[in-house]
Parts: sequence; structure tokens; C-alpha cells
Amino acid sequence: MMITPVVSIRPLHEQQSDLQYWLAKSPSERIAAVEVLRRQMIGEPSGTGSRLQRVCSITTR
Repeated sequence: MMITPVVSIRPLHEQQSDLQYWLAKSPSERIAAVEVLRRQMIGEPSGTGSRLQRVCSITTR
């Protein structure tokens, strides 16, 4: 199986806007796309990503 790239070159005035693209998608497809972006930025909800550790220290004067 070979993956072939698909490229279409169009003048700017013929290109669809992002709004029209997303309005053509179903709500479940839009939510799935948002979830992919969220996981890329924030990470998995299981908390396995690297995070800062909370530290509480008490100092006396």
C-alpha cells in the first residue's frame, strides 16, 4: 500500500474559507477534531504527561 500525496493549487479567491469547511462537517467530526487538538496541546487525561510537582514548604522566621 502506497500513500500518495494530494495537492491542489487554487487561486486565493477560489479557496473555501475555514468556516465553510467546518460547517460542512458533522458535529461529531468537529468535536473529534477539537479533541485531537486538545490532546496535542494539553496531553492525555490520564495525567501521565510530565507536569510540575506540587511542593509545600514551611519556612520559619
